[in-house]
Amino acid sequence: MPQLPLRDVMSHEFVGVSESDPLLDAVELMRAENTTSAVVLRGNQPVGLVTTEGVLDLLLDDARFADTTVSDVMRETPEMLPPDAVVSDAANAMGRTGDPRVLVTDGNGVRGIVEARDIAPTVTGPAREQSPEAVSAGASQHSGSEFGDGSSRDDFTGTQTDYAEQGVCESCGGLTGELVSVNGQLLCIECRSV
Repeated sequence: MPQLPLRDVMSHEFVGVSESDPLLDAVELMRAENTTSAVVLRGNQPVGLVTTEGVLDLLLDDARFADTTVSDVMRETPEMLPPDAVVSDAANAMGRTGDPRVLVTDGNGVRGIVEARDIAPTVTGPAREQSPEAVSAGASQHSGSEFGDGSSRDDFTGTQTDYAEQGVCESCGGLTGELVSVNGQLLCIECRSV
């Protein structure tokens, strides 16, 4: 199976906000669009990212929500890749940075966003058929092995790289080295306790 370009797996529709927008408006927009992040744009150039994690951190710090703008909570701009980059490039970037998101950009600005959950089926293969022990042991044990459909792990991941030992939590979409099956879902340590 050839590597999929990011343009084939990215979310073409994404929430965009500006730095001066009230945070409450940005959160309401994120909720209405059922997304966990909003790209902060200055013109058509990305300058940061607002995430649900960042908003929750703000709430835990007892900040005044009504007086807060997007720039007060935005994170750095995630890794940016061109639309013709492949899924393994995005997975490598996510594994290297620890950020479960990658922006897809070209000379005209942001074209989309790829989250770990968007690429999970192509990176992890049919993980649901594996035991929780096999999943937490890492994908490197499966290098070159055949799946039920006749494809090999190398068809999904290209070359073996850092991210091959990580999986994607089906609840939060985060990359982790340890997943456990809970009620038919593969979850990270943080999500399985919820």
